[in-house]
Amino acid sequence: MLESLLNHFCVFFRDNRIEYGWIEAVHKNKFIVIPQKGKTQFLPASRIAFSWRGQKLAYNANQGHELLEQDLKTASHFMKKLELETIHSLMEEMKEYTIDEIAADFLEDPKDSICKLGLFMALREDLFWFKKNRNMSYTPRTSEELEILRIQLKRQKELQEKSDTIQRWINLLESGEWNENSERTADQQFWLDELLDILVKGSESQHWKEMSSHLEWGATLGYDEEKIIKKWLEKVGSAVTPSRLTLLRADIRKKFSEEILSEVERLRNSLLSVDYRIHEKIPTFTIDAEKTQDYDDAFSVIEFSEEKLEIAIHISDLTSYIIPGDKLFEEAEDRISSVYTIEESVPMFPELLSNDIFSLKAREERRVFSYNFIIYRNGTWKLTNVIQQIISVWENLSYENADRLIHDDREFWGLLYKFCLLAQEKRIENGALNMARKEFEFDTSNPDQLSILKLNRNSPSNRIIEELAIAVNRETGRLFQESEFPGIYRTQSSYKIIKEPEVENKEQLGKIRVEPARLTTIAGPHAGLGCEVYMHATSPIRRFVDLITQHQLKNLINNEDPVFSTEDMMRWADAITLKQRKYNRAEKNILQYWKFIYLHQHMEELFEAIVRKQLTNKNTEIELVELDCIVQVSGLRGYDEEEKIIISIKEINLDQLKLQVRSYKTCPLGESPHRLVAKD
Repeated sequence: MLESLLNHFCVFFRDNRIEYGWIEAVHKNKFIVIPQKGKTQFLPASRIAFSWRGQKLAYNANQGHELLEQDLKTASHFMKKLELETIHSLMEEMKEYTIDEIAADFLEDPKDSICKLGLFMALREDLFWFKKNRNMSYTPRTSEELEILRIQLKRQKELQEKSDTIQRWINLLESGEWNENSERTADQQFWLDELLDILVKGSESQHWKEMSSHLEWGATLGYDEEKIIKKWLEKVGSAVTPSRLTLLRADIRKKFSEEILSEVERLRNSLLSVDYRIHEKIPTFTIDAEKTQDYDDAFSVIEFSEEKLEIAIHISDLTSYIIPGDKLFEEAEDRISSVYTIEESVPMFPELLSNDIFSLKAREERRVFSYNFIIYRNGTWKLTNVIQQIISVWENLSYENADRLIHDDREFWGLLYKFCLLAQEKRIENGALNMARKEFEFDTSNPDQLSILKLNRNSPSNRIIEELAIAVNRETGRLFQESEFPGIYRTQSSYKIIKEPEVENKEQLGKIRVEPARLTTIAGPHAGLGCEVYMHATSPIRRFVDLITQHQLKNLINNEDPVFSTEDMMRWADAITLKQRKYNRAEKNILQYWKFIYLHQHMEELFEAIVRKQLTNKNTEIELVELDCIVQVSGLRGYDEEEKIIISIKEINLDQLKLQVRSYKTCPLGESPHRLVAKD
């Protein structure tokens, strides 16, 4: 049987590929096949897919290959004339056909081996009309199968075209032909947006699977792939800084939609309408950082004496502008707060609102909620009423300017500071923590020479603003609690002192176990502030929870039903908490990154540190005293927890924010630790 195929040409399978050759001999039930290319093959009969004898008999391998090439060329010409669509239409669906059966029905001469070879080649190359079976038979596809396959092939073609396009763009980027000065097509911008989304979300991006296939990347976005994407984006002028990437990964959006911006324009011409107006001769001020634009609180000193002081604390009133359920309300609900980083601020509302229409700018009339207090010389506060009215701030003071007024004891300033200190002492008697806060001002205008200034957030004017804010938030909570009005409280459980502080009257977080404050619909104490009840109400421009409180407060003071239910409050409390954690983590990471940049620029300098704890990965957690940050370091063993040491930086990893250090028990002779410049 096998010998009958000697000196035949054949089609055979090798490594799941179709190849052509000449059967030269038979040995031990196997064919000896001379392929067109490569080594002689010893093949069982099952590997032979098709065979035929040429018109001329070959006498050797060379002659055989020549005749094979002629037959293949002739068969190829015949193959191109075949109309598989017509053949398919005349065949019964779901039925298996052998090559001989198809040839008998559709070839003029079914015994013509070359025409039959052409039919075989056409069926093997076909990817659409027929299914190829394992027994070398063929089944016509159904109309439903053809439709699905048509869609798949169209998608494959599109993907291939996109892959080719992307590769062309990459070549343009790498060569510099596409740069930041080049115009972008809509398709190019869409691709860059896809890359940014992948950079932010990694393999969780909806574009990851397709893009990684185009770029032949692995299953997840690794460090090398991140570097490549950052490089491409930088080449087109869309560089993503580490800080910006951190914000994006925390889902902090800087841009507002056109729909939101159109709502802002609508509010621009809104009229002020309120029954009450504070007298223009009553001194009214804001106190904020010098660069602040979104002034959301102010105060007026109405009357003052050594015995008591009458004061009104004003909070920007957004209730007539931001209506529950409208687009701006939903935008605030989605963002939940403004975000402030070293490089940029991302407001909860568009800047025209936060920095202008809502902002308590000097010499501009603004709607406010006014909390009227009497402060007594013994440090107690009495809330007399809360009203909606219009004010005009005299001056937007910086902390520095306000401190000078306090220092000069002008008019009421010294007395106000004294009364606020008494109020603080009252809170401390109730268990409030008096934390020695460390805050910094970063100058990133020249990243190669970063400068950091220590800010004094415990200055007299800071103390005043802090006590005014605490008073408003405390009394707002009390009003809600006493009226059993639905609201979101901020509570904190009692703290535990682990070790007595070393500095008199200044607690240190490292010595105290403090549970984080939380948002809840159930009134309770805030241990860290020494308040029996507490509620965010002072920053409706910057925090969504304050905006919610303000809408409820409006109806509360007007003896109307609540705008929102307790169920609404519970839902918001959970949502705000989750998102705020992401925001806080992002702000912390950005701050830490810039501190590491600063350390990188001060390698080999000496820094004071405190050993916090030894970690299981053989690293050590230390606190850099001057920069007020906790870092992981390697190369530091043999020290006890809470031990004070001197370190210098040997190596720094800006990607993982880790240090390798050398340490000293004391400062080397003639040297001293690094010190930041202080700013009052």
